[in-house]
Amino acid sequence: MLLASLLTAGGLVMSGCAKVPEGEREIEGVRFESEIAQTGGALEVSYRVVNDADADVYVIDSVPTYANGALQPASADTVYVLGSGGSRAEVSKRVFALPDDKSFAQMPAVGWVKLAAGEELKRDVRVPLPLEEYRPFDDDSVPELPDPVEEVIFCVGVLDLRDLYPDGVPAEVTGLAHSDSAAESQQIFCSEPEEL
Repeated sequence: MLLASLLTAGGLVMSGCAKVPEGEREIEGVRFESEIAQTGGALEVSYRVVNDADADVYVIDSVPTYANGALQPASADTVYVLGSGGSRAEVSKRVFALPDDKSFAQMPAVGWVKLAAGEELKRDVRVPLPLEEYRPFDDDSVPELPDPVEEVIFCVGVLDLRDLYPDGVPAEVTGLAHSDSAAESQQIFCSEPEEL
């Protein structure tokens, strides 16, 4: 089944759905398009982010993994898989606010791709089915994957970092850790739900 949802905003037709949860930034001029297909025991997600804003934005493109109990470098092939209310799952590349009671010896950090004004990013992501839960934190601050999962959305975070880096993001900075300030700098773009 193929999902190609359409939004019209300012005369532009966009595939996907841009939601702005309370307390998160809305970045004017950024467009998101997505398609989700189920093929060969996997979700195939194709998405595109276009920066028509007048400033650089940073698209979350890689998520850290754990192997043998240790944090590994972020990978573009990894996504978070968590609950999104009811029987819906969220498959995503984004940052999360840090729970009050969490501390880490090594804070998990996501990687990004910088998009200057006028640039775009296209990506394909393959997620095996059935979905396997992978959350940034193991407490109730991030919803657990429901059982059963009846539908799924794909979300990507786009960051406006001008408040965090008023003089510009240093070239050596290629990502950032989950935190309240990161989450407040992020707009989350999500697809329409796809039935499983």
